[in-house]
Amino acid sequence: MLASYLLSLREGLEAALVIGILLGAVRRMRRTDFIPAVWFGTASAAAISLVIAILLTYFGLELKDPGEAIFEGFTMIVAAGLLTWMIFWMSRQARYLKSNLEAEVQQASQLGQRAVFFVAFTAVLREGIELALFLTASVFATNAQQTILGGFLGLGTAILLGWS
Repeated sequence: MLASYLLSLREGLEAALVIGILLGAVRRMRRTDFIPAVWFGTASAAAISLVIAILLTYFGLELKDPGEAIFEGFTMIVAAGLLTWMIFWMSRQARYLKSNLEAEVQQASQLGQRAVFFVAFTAVLREGIELALFLTASVFATNAQQTILGGFLGLGTAILLGWS
């Protein structure tokens, strides 16, 4: 449960940071009419991420040996590889993340609500799919109930921290 809590907290904080940057950029442009598009993009990405997590977990748990072991190992390797890649990517991109997102929102604002929705959607979906992979791997290491509880607690904590 601790692993899924920490993973969810980490990804949730990243998503909260991205959402905060997007909302701040929209407010600085004095285009508060785009705020609903940011939230709708966020909610849509979260819903799709949840569906992906459920499908991956269901698929993995339905498999029987040796397929289950292969899927479990593959999922854990992909999750570890993704986490490693994200650490290196973030170390290079962290200082430019805010300016890049603000530039994307600025460009999207020229195209309208749908473009702003898409910026928020893709930014949050990246974090959501990462979390879906991590939690799927976590289910195999513990169990579904502990992973779900840790995931919701981690995301809840991230939401509270991001809101403040």
